[in-house]
Amino acid sequence: MKLFPSHAILLMTLGLAACSPAVTITSRSTGQQGTGTLENTAFGNSGKASLTVGAEQFTGTWMAVRDTGVLGFKGDAGTGNAILRSNKGSHMTCQFRYSMTTYNALGTCIKDDKETFDLQATLT
Repeated sequence: MKLFPSHAILLMTLGLAACSPAVTITSRSTGQQGTGTLENTAFGNSGKASLTVGAEQFTGTWMAVRDTGVLGFKGDAGTGNAILRSNKGSHMTCQFRYSMTTYNALGTCIKDDKETFDLQATLT
């Protein structure tokens, strides 16, 4: 079967739809790590977010704003944040920069007790 460009786009779209970037966070004070995901990154500027740190599970939403680019060239990067609440009643806010080309993100998360985490996200 010969694949046409439209088939390749459809297959790539279906493949990206099934993928969510894997998120890793690391506490700057204790070194404790947590993991999670960001959903709907392939087709939207917002979605569900989840992180687990030890026995604490954080869930919420993320939202991103894409940079407009320079001189008519489309930008592929932007900034985003996530607002999360845990199963133990605490909350965490994350801010990050991301690339839509590589589906990578770097940023920080801060819990309500002021504990700061470094954030890395990548498509796995």
